Amino acid sequence: MLRITILNDGSGARLVIEGKLAEPWVGELRKCWETIVGEKRDLVADLTGVTFVDPQGKNLLSEMYLHGTQIQAKGLMTRAIIKEIQEAHR
Repeated sequence: MLRITILNDGSGARLVIEGKLAEPWVGELRKCWETIVGEKRDLVADLTGVTFVDPQGKNLLSEMYLHGTQIQAKGLMTRAIIKEIQEAHR
């Protein structure tokens, strides 16, 4: 299960993502992200509540990162995934 909450503050938006970032929910996150990216605003993806990321989820996070989305996390697994994505695109 995946829960996506969109928080708007006027100048930017935050996607708060909770649960498992895996198929079939990766497509739902993509829809939310593409809607916000289309509005040309600052975007943060908050992975603090994410407990699992499968390869499709990792690919989407990589794409989001390449398009300027700031990705935040606190857990060891999600921080390691973010670090791997950042290093792959340096």
